[in-house]
Amino acid sequence: MKVFIILLVALSAVSVFSETKVKKILDADIQKIDDKADEALEEAIEATKRWSAYGSFSYLDTWLPGKIGLSGVYGDDSRTYELAYQSASYSFDFLIDDLGKITDQRIHLTTRSHTWDGSFNFQYGIYYNSILVELGNAYTAALGNKYDVLRVDTVGVVWGMGNRWNWDNGLSLGLDWFKIFIPLKVVNKDTKFLDENTDPDNQDDVDELVEGLSHIPAFTLAHFEIGYRF
Repeated sequence: MKVFIILLVALSAVSVFSETKVKKILDADIQKIDDKADEALEEAIEATKRWSAYGSFSYLDTWLPGKIGLSGVYGDDSRTYELAYQSASYSFDFLIDDLGKITDQRIHLTTRSHTWDGSFNFQYGIYYNSILVELGNAYTAALGNKYDVLRVDTVGVVWGMGNRWNWDNGLSLGLDWFKIFIPLKVVNKDTKFLDENTDPDNQDDVDELVEGLSHIPAFTLAHFEIGYRF
């Protein structure tokens, strides 16, 4: 009888132990399933955020610093495609009377390749740049203000690198550390002022400006972006 009771107690203990162990295993499996379901849901939500819009500011930029702009972006965490516009304009009348005004506008179509699906990325593509110089009376008085504009439009290639950080709430921040814009072709050049101006000093100044804008690469350092993905 005692042996029977001992066996019954042992079997009960083994049964309780087995049930506890099975419950722990089941709980762990259920937790793993829940975690995978949450991850899959987050990935599905993230995958729907294909479009984004950004406002930008380029602190150090040639030819004119302090460019502000907008960009529209489509893509995922590994690769994006974007169309961006930036512009800066400075008037020098407050320094020297009737010296003039310069406007620098740039449009570029690029793709970003995010290395190892992280924030760091390389950017490359094509761009169109327009430099508009409105000459003041200091240069055009002799011509009766007939030729008060110099314009140089170029197309070329752009390459850069930076970081872009995304959050689940849709907020996105970007910092492009470096970009280079290499002009390949002058598509429009309005330099009638050079033909009409008889002052050799003025001609030399404007000619050097046009040549520089047409052939010297432009750079961007510390390009900031803030945007929203949807």
